[in-house]
Amino acid sequence: MFCKNCGKKSDSDQKFCTNCGALFSKSAESNESIFSESSPPKPKGSPTGKIVGIIVILIIVGFGIYGSLDEDSITQNNEGLTSFESGDSQTAINQLQQASKDAVTSDTKLNTLKNLGYVHSSEGQSEQALQSFREALTYASKGSFDYFLVSGEIALLEGKPNAAQISYNKAYELRPSDFQINNALNLFYLDLSEVAPYYSDYGKALQYAQKAYDVSDDLVKNTARQNLGIAHFFNENYDQAISYFSYTDLNKEPYIAYWLGWAYVAKGDGANAKLYFQKALNAGIELEPEAYEYL
Repeated sequence: MFCKNCGKKSDSDQKFCTNCGALFSKSAESNESIFSESSPPKPKGSPTGKIVGIIVILIIVGFGIYGSLDEDSITQNNEGLTSFESGDSQTAINQLQQASKDAVTSDTKLNTLKNLGYVHSSEGQSEQALQSFREALTYASKGSFDYFLVSGEIALLEGKPNAAQISYNKAYELRPSDFQINNALNLFYLDLSEVAPYYSDYGKALQYAQKAYDVSDDLVKNTARQNLGIAHFFNENYDQAISYFSYTDLNKEPYIAYWLGWAYVAKGDGANAKLYFQKALNAGIELEPEAYEYL
């Protein structure tokens, strides 16, 4: 199924978008109850806000492209990012394809193709994403930060988490204070797509989420804050999760109200759980049956 919030394709048995964390409005019913008053949700495909990885990396990479030779390409690239952020993925793909064709320098070729790969990935177009990332890799200097970062993305798409981890770690060694790699490692250890559950490590995810937040700029601060809140949630640090979630505009991203509801359930605060579950319900988010006990 495809997420109505960001467009990413996810497995039909997942209740949450693995890209943006939104709850699917028509999730498959599960015979196994995953909630209790003392144990908040640990859903499959655990999300991270517009981790959210794809959108965040797109924005940073896109606005980091410079060079007078590539003026037309840069314009197309940034227009593509704007289209993607507004939810028009197909226009974004067309614009990024044109940007990659217009690019003259290797750096701009690399960045526009990376962005194209991330958009294809968000649309569930794995083969197209792989093609874009593989082409991007040809423009990355062997042994460079981008070489290892892109190699990690390719490995994950190929279902090779061990190779992805090795590549990500090498990228991290080169730029330990880079937002992109810290964000990527956060997602990797949350194992959102359940590629390799045995790699899941919420403690490590929290460390990288914290660092990603610390080094994020204003452009991605809100996303980094949500990601950090979700990492705290899975580490059962509910006060911290609530604190970071409280900055979110729930009118724009109502799925965070769902997480707030369960965080308050974990704290034994039924009144606030009801408040936020109702906000989520009003936004069209389908709640788990257990959530209705608080409404």
